Amino acid sequence: MGLSMLSVMLFHQYFTSIVPFNAFHIFGNWGVDVFIFLSGMGLVRSLEKYSLQIYYKRRLKRIIPSCIFCGTSKYVVFLLLGSSVAVLKDGLKMGWWSFASFDLWFIPTILILYIISPLLYRLLCKWPGITLAVISIAMLINGLTLRPLIGFNWTSPEGVLSHTIERLPVFAIGMFVAIRQKWIDNKIHYSMLFLLIAVSIIFLAKSGVRFHGHTAYSFLTLAYGVPALIIANIYFLKILPDILKQFVIFTGKYSLELYLVHEFIFWCLKIIFINGNPWLLLATGFLLSYMAAYLCKFLTNKLVP
Repeated sequence: MGLSMLSVMLFHQYFTSIVPFNAFHIFGNWGVDVFIFLSGMGLVRSLEKYSLQIYYKRRLKRIIPSCIFCGTSKYVVFLLLGSSVAVLKDGLKMGWWSFASFDLWFIPTILILYIISPLLYRLLCKWPGITLAVISIAMLINGLTLRPLIGFNWTSPEGVLSHTIERLPVFAIGMFVAIRQKWIDNKIHYSMLFLLIAVSIIFLAKSGVRFHGHTAYSFLTLAYGVPALIIANIYFLKILPDILKQFVIFTGKYSLELYLVHEFIFWCLKIIFINGNPWLLLATGFLLSYMAAYLCKFLTNKLVP
């Protein structure tokens, strides 16, 4: 979780674009897919351990208080910024829906995935191959039909539906991996299988129909390539110095809260200090994001024990 959250944060920062930071503007969006994949794996453990009532209570308790606290705080700051409101509204798609953090496409999408996960779990247990095939086909149909019409607008019901369908395959694959836990015993062969599928999709995409700079296969490629990326992250963590490893673990612990606040903080700094030192703004953005995330989780844990 920690490495994927860091890649998302670096994907959203535009204070500097020199090497190696520019690489995250190309590949950083994989961080969200890794997060969704791991969420799918984790939800299987919850579904196997708890009743449906406790499962939904735990999921909603984890996400709703932080979303409301961060969303409300951001919206108040958003209104106080005055002349900068128009820029923030255009760039971050803020509005009254921001009170529940619905200005971030990931929040309604992950809530829908949480809601349907018990049904998805049953389908993957009973008909795994058919379920994954149907989900993958649905994603391709969405990429060729609905997504070209709405673009990247996720504040409408159609936008929420489209973004959810795009990330449904990687979520389902995460659940499938957790259900078939014994497959993970041979991580290298397992990850290479999915990487081969991803590479095959890339070759198919060469003749695909393009829209908005992507092909209809792009998110499906991400979905099947993520397991290989997970294995790479595991081995990378093993060679990190202990102090960096602890930082990554800390980042993973506060990943939801960091996701909720970091992009808003980056934009505010960019608008207020338009000619500021990019390295100082980058460091300040990260520091403020971690402070805000820690404060959010601390207060919500106190208010919603």
